[in-house]
Amino acid sequence: MFNKCIYETSLNGEAADRLFSNISGSNVLDNTFTVTLRALLRKRLPQNETVKVARRELHIPVNDISAATTSECMRLFIPDSVRHPLPSGHSILIICMVHPDAGERMLEIVRANTGTGKRHMSNYTRRDDLTAFYARKANALFYTDDTGMNTVIFTDRLDIKHFHVLQMMIPKYLPHLFADSPLTEMETALLKSTGNKSAAEYETLIEEFAKELDIRAEIIRTKLAGFETVFERIRVDEIKSEIAGYESEYETHISILRDLANGIQDRQYILAGLECDINKQSGDSELMEYFMCNKNLSIIRVAGTVIEFVVHGYADIYDADAFERYVINHAGYMYNNINHAVTKPQMEKLYHAIFSGCRYKLRLCAAYTADMRIGLKAYRSYAFPAESKTYFPNPHIQHFGCIGNYAGRFQEYMRKKDYVGAIDQAVVSARNLNFYDSAVIGRLAHDLSCSATKCIEKPDGSLLTPLEAIKELEGGTACQDPLF
Repeated sequence: MFNKCIYETSLNGEAADRLFSNISGSNVLDNTFTVTLRALLRKRLPQNETVKVARRELHIPVNDISAATTSECMRLFIPDSVRHPLPSGHSILIICMVHPDAGERMLEIVRANTGTGKRHMSNYTRRDDLTAFYARKANALFYTDDTGMNTVIFTDRLDIKHFHVLQMMIPKYLPHLFADSPLTEMETALLKSTGNKSAAEYETLIEEFAKELDIRAEIIRTKLAGFETVFERIRVDEIKSEIAGYESEYETHISILRDLANGIQDRQYILAGLECDINKQSGDSELMEYFMCNKNLSIIRVAGTVIEFVVHGYADIYDADAFERYVINHAGYMYNNINHAVTKPQMEKLYHAIFSGCRYKLRLCAAYTADMRIGLKAYRSYAFPAESKTYFPNPHIQHFGCIGNYAGRFQEYMRKKDYVGAIDQAVVSARNLNFYDSAVIGRLAHDLSCSATKCIEKPDGSLLTPLEAIKELEGGTACQDPLF
């Protein structure tokens, strides 16, 4: 691992940059990584594809990392280019910290939360083979995406020696390009030389690669290939495009006529069916009976194809494993911004009593509008009627207006004209809590601990406020005072 910074070689500079315009570097410490890539990929990389090596240096103190949530940290660590890579682009991204202690903390968070089966970078596989190879040379984690075109390297720090030695495994970072083209002896020697204490062998080998190329001749050959027939080729493309346009227009007109005929016939069938349904309709419909029988549904307003209604129920749809995993973490989002009158151990007791001990039930409510033409939507910041005064608004609905997959299921039932099944999706949605969603559960923690609503139901049917429930769990008499 040599300390010398190398900026001038025959494989960089104005002429080489024109020849290798599709192989570049960004914010790198010197030009070695870029020229090494050019030496290795000159015959492997198609002209219409690109390769870029980049360094992302983060100036984040370790205290800021410790104070942030995992999701906030991952947003700081991982740029958009990782989440949305270019379709024809290959990349090697090195993410490092200025402060080594912050770098260590970053590696801990990344190791626990990224890669296959994890919440972040799930389309990337962690390369433990590379981590083991570099164990004595660098403290780093390596991830390659499912396409084999992009690798992300997280390292606690990056000086020039580490930058050089990370080049030794370039074929492992871009397996897609090396799959059918093994390294030559000279290429292997070049990669090994990046780990030497002296830069002499590396510089010599790079110049040997450069001698194999007449840079000026390659630029002329690459840029002017087929220039003499460029006009004819342009005109050929234009004529082909015109022919395709005429053919497309012809097919469009034929298709329009066919669609018009089919449309008339289809609508005649639909019209006959609708008129038959209207004539048969008498008495209470299935939807009417559903609302009358389901005491947990309250219709607020009906206008045309729109029903505005409120759902009441219990918080009984959730992932029990997720709950058990997060409830024990007093530093996590299940204890964010809880009422100052409530301690975290007290809050944990209340959680267990509701979600695992079955001592209490949490009564939830949510408001929806079901448009039989458009779909199901949830109301945010809804002003609930008096009949909902002993129910706690589901934070996923009340604060975020999100119903997830239930909207799609509503549409599926509507296509089958199963109106009861469609409305039932809202009933299920209102009872659902996602303990993996930090924003929702963080809001639940705050609102529940601060609520003066008698939304906690005991087995005998009597109701308590959250604070009264906590007092009872502590062995005291249920307090009737509000929380604030």
